[in-house]
Formats: sequence, structure tokens, C-alpha cells
Amino acid sequence: MRILAEHPPEGWEAELLASHVVGSPWAKWRAYRKARHTLIEMLNDSKRRPDVVHLHTAADWSWWRKRRFALFAHAAGCKIVVHIHSGKFDRWLGPPNSQRCKSVQSILKLEHTCAVSLGEAWKSKLEPLIGASHSINNPVDPEIKHRKLVRHEHHLLLLGRNDPVKGHDFACQVAITLRKKYPHLRLTMTGYDFSERSWIEARGWVDEGEKQTLLDTASVLLLPSGYEGQPMVILEAFASGLQVCMNAEIEISLSSVVRAKHDDLDSWVTTLSTMLDNPIEADSLVKEVEPFRCSAVTEQWKLLYESQ
Repeated sequence: MRILAEHPPEGWEAELLASHVVGSPWAKWRAYRKARHTLIEMLNDSKRRPDVVHLHTAADWSWWRKRRFALFAHAAGCKIVVHIHSGKFDRWLGPPNSQRCKSVQSILKLEHTCAVSLGEAWKSKLEPLIGASHSINNPVDPEIKHRKLVRHEHHLLLLGRNDPVKGHDFACQVAITLRKKYPHLRLTMTGYDFSERSWIEARGWVDEGEKQTLLDTASVLLLPSGYEGQPMVILEAFASGLQVCMNAEIEISLSSVVRAKHDDLDSWVTTLSTMLDNPIEADSLVKEVEPFRCSAVTEQWKLLYESQ
């Protein structure tokens, strides 16, 4: 969302309005109420009223917040884009005749409203449930670059928030097992801020500069998450020339991503051993991420906004 807001299509301006914060239920409620109030003020002001209200939605509470925003925008005569980025939206929707499907379909039937899915795989998966949608990839941050630094040997990296779905504990199991073969192997993780093992570095939160350095120097990025939409971290890794091993159930149209079976320790250990011994050429990874470059993605958004 931040990248799209900071790099709008040519001839367009963008303003980011956050309706969610990390924190207590009360903090989340206040963030929603503040965003709702701000949006209504903008819609009621002819000078501030947007031409397009671009809604990013996940499942659960995220959808119900954005549904209200869509109704406000429709009443004000704005074009609406429902941009679905959840990695479990299809599971949350349930069967095509479910109440959740009907709720999404009712919004998408509003005049000048369309849905956008993260790539062709998600488009194919969601259309039987919600109807027609457009396919537009996430953009890789233009600040993420391949700096061609010397990579550390046998250095695994996991970049993710402190959430069980991100698979930190599983990554530790994988690293512990791999260390029997690679005695100097180490694992760096964000999200966690404590580790009992000196060779597992729990970095907590890192800034953009630290993240770039990790992407520049690690051997393999791990993505053992239970589900993802279209993970930005994979795009950032490829743009930095870093190979990726991920849960095979995650959808992304990058042929050089290496897949291992979800929560299968043997599969991950075998796959990572091959990647550590025979790393993928960095230049091929950088080349493959070209369709996800910000300039290419914003051009697609420009066409969609102007065709609505």
C-alpha cells in the first residue's frame, strides 16, 4: 500500500488512509473510526473528493471495514477498486453461495466497481467465488536493489512479523537439523527478539537499511508461512539477487522460487541442502522480478483507473 501510494501512476496523485493498527482491540477500533471519519470528510468535500477509492482488503474484519468504505464511496459517486491481498480469502469466503461470497458480490455489482487479484493464480482461484476480476501484481519497492555484495556462507534468513502463521518455530527446527551437516550454519529472524542459541539471531524489528543488508548477505530466504497472498519479501529477495525457499502451497508466478512441502521437515532440509550447495545465479533472479517493478505495475493501475 505504501509503495503504491508513494508511486502513483503518471498524472495521478494518491493519499494513503490507514484503517488498521497493530495493538489492542481498542486501538484498532479507534484507527477504524478515525479513518472512517476522514474518508467521510473527504467524500463530502468537492475539492478533496477522490476520483477512485482504492480499497485494500484481507479477510475477516478487514473486509467488513472496507465494505462500509465502499458503500460510502459509492454514495459519493466515486469509482471503487476492491484490491484483495489476503492469502486465505478463498477459504474465508467458503462456497459460492455463502453469505460472505454474497456480501463481496453485492459490492462488486455496484456501478464503477471492480475487483483486483494478486496475479493470475489468485484471479483463477477467486473468480468462481466473486465473479470477474483483474490481475495486477504487487510492486517491488524501487529502493530494493541488487548491490552484488559477497554473501555469507550457510546463512538462512526469515523476514516476518511475530505471528505463528509465519513459521518461526519451524524455521528453527529446519536450521537445527541442517546444522548437523553445516556446523557453521546460522539463522537470522525478524519478528522474534529472543533466542536461546547464539547462532540463531533474533533481530526483532529492523529498519529498511538493515533489511537491505540482510537481503544482500544471506544465503537463502525462508518462507515457511502457512499462507500468503503475494509476499512482498519474495519480490524484495529476488530484486536483491537472493534465492528463496517457500511453502509449496503459496501462489506466486516466479519460476525460480524453490518450493518445499508445508511443515515437512525432511522436505525443507533436503531442498535447502541443495540450494546451499548449488545456489541459483543472482542475475537470473533479478531478471525474473522485472514484471513486478514499480513502473510496470503502476502502468497497469493507470489503465485500470482510467477505464473504470
